[in-house]
Amino acid sequence: LVLHDLFGGQLLEAEVHFSDGSRQGYHYWNRLAGIDVDLTREQFTRHEVVQEPHVIDRLPEFPWRAQEQYLIFRERVHAALKMKTAGGLTAP
Repeated sequence: LVLHDLFGGQLLEAEVHFSDGSRQGYHYWNRLAGIDVDLTREQFTRHEVVQEPHVIDRLPEFPWRAQEQYLIFRERVHAALKMKTAGGLTAP
């Protein structure tokens, strides 16, 4: 979601299944300019299979399960980008 905040693009959602076919949960990532950007796919083991994704609308603002973690992470990323910009570097 932080990438989506910064760059827009599309949000993708896919079910994740265990190798026995039962559902493990869901996985989300971004599509920017037609390229999938998935910074967390490595969290899944070889026994967890990410299914075909579909484009979703932005998740509801509040409340949702990981809201607090998202807000903390978003603030840290924005602070880090401001530090880089203030030092003369261009933010990514």
